[in-house]
This record gives sequence, structure tokens and C-alpha cells, in this order.
Amino acid sequence: MDDQRISYLLGEIRENLELARDLLSQPIEDFLGDIRNRYTLRHVIIEIVEASVAFGLYILREMHEVEKVDGYTSVFRKMMEKGIISPQTSEDMVRLVRLRNLIIHKYWEVDDVWIYKEFKETDIGVIERFISEVEEHVFRDRGEGIL
Repeated sequence: MDDQRISYLLGEIRENLELARDLLSQPIEDFLGDIRNRYTLRHVIIEIVEASVAFGLYILREMHEVEKVDGYTSVFRKMMEKGIISPQTSEDMVRLVRLRNLIIHKYWEVDDVWIYKEFKETDIGVIERFISEVEEHVFRDRGEGIL
């Protein structure tokens, strides 16, 4: 496996996670008062999901010889089947994919209050757990320390 690819993808996730933490450290009134905050958080969510999917695909292909995965949600389900992430993490990441889809496709009007609260209270922890579980799997199987 390519350590540069692993570092790059984990870096993308972590960088966007830090940006989300920074945005969500503001009181909700301040966050909502500046449209740039709302659009930045939406973009951060999209970036986190897409980097997580790319990372998942890379691990599935390189470590588990999975050739085909049908769609973003399937990546996380396949990762669970292969023992890379827990069932709860898989379910939570699938939920984040759906949030990404809502933001991109605007299936209905995006509720920035709900996104702020949900991401702050739940999703930051979900992403941290995803990173932890994936790192543990990758480096345990390789017999190495975490980057």
C-alpha cells in the first residue's frame, strides 16, 4: 500500500474535520448569521464524505482485493463486511453519505440549524471513530504503527 496515498486521504479528512470544529465552535446565532459559515460547513461535509469514500475504496482494493463497489453507501457496508469498521460506524457513515446527497442534490430545502446541531453533537464523533477504526485495521494488518 502507498503510505503517501494513505496520509493524503487521512489528511483531507482531518483537515476538513478541524475546519468543521472551528465553524461549530461559534454560537449558533453567529454561525447562522454569516452565509459563508453555512456554505463552508456544507462543503466540509461533502469533502469529508468523499475523502472517506476514496479512503475506503483504496483499503478495500489494496487490502481486500474488492474490485467493485456500487455507490458511496456500499463502500461503508463493504468495509463493515470485511471487518474494517464496526456496524455502528458503517451505519453512521451511510447516514453521512445521505446528508452529503441532500446537500448536493437539495432533495428538499437544507436545514442549516439541523446540520449545525447534528454535526456538532454527533457527526464529529462519527468521523473520529471512522478514522480510528480504519487506522487500527490498516496498521494492525501491516504490523506497523499508525502514521
